[in-house]
Amino acid sequence: MGVKIARKKPKNLLLSVLYRLNSIVPLSNKAKIKLFLNLEWIFDRLVHETSFKLYNEEDHPMRYSSKEFILNKIEANHTVLDLGSNQGFISNFIAEKAKKVVGVDYNQEAIHLAEKRFPKANLTFVCGEAFEYLESNTTKFDALILSHILEHLDHPNELLDKLKSHFSLIYIEVPDFDKGYLNQYRNDFGVDLIYTDDDHVHEFDREEMKALILSSGLSIAEEEYKNGVQRIWCKTNSNS
Repeated sequence: MGVKIARKKPKNLLLSVLYRLNSIVPLSNKAKIKLFLNLEWIFDRLVHETSFKLYNEEDHPMRYSSKEFILNKIEANHTVLDLGSNQGFISNFIAEKAKKVVGVDYNQEAIHLAEKRFPKANLTFVCGEAFEYLESNTTKFDALILSHILEHLDHPNELLDKLKSHFSLIYIEVPDFDKGYLNQYRNDFGVDLIYTDDDHVHEFDREEMKALILSSGLSIAEEEYKNGVQRIWCKTNSNS
């Protein structure tokens, strides 16, 4: 939702002071833009982290948007695998609609917390590796959830190639490098603080993500770019 504001804006003292400082600081324009981009990155991160202390978990704009978009494709008869389920937030809200949900994560502590937080008859949490789990049981899954997984992998296409035959639908969520123009400046001027998290090895723009999906033999069923995140539902060959 956008906002409508008055044409005449109240003066902001801090903004005025910073403009004055900018005019007298003895730095080149390139040095200034790199400094400002790093400061923007730091404050953006602080705002984002603080926001999770102010919103209820389900009401946070990012999580609410993800929930709404994911559940749009989940059906009551679906069996769903949530890979990298962490503490189970996504697994839990999918279990409110789907027939069965399995959350898989290699972090034992996260799995224990998820089991305590979300005890549901149709929701199971497993500590382990997703492909090993798929190979070791006979459960037929309809949908795979890959929420903030691919950006951590050196070769995300290998994971998609390995898992796609087990599912009809695959949900992919990653940070959106194209969320604004500042990332383009960061790229052009070699700014170090260009990542979303320090354990990411990819920051995908929208064209890169679409190319990765299509090169893996998947098709795009629905896509959304909102709140700094790419959300994409993909169809596999088994769904054709």
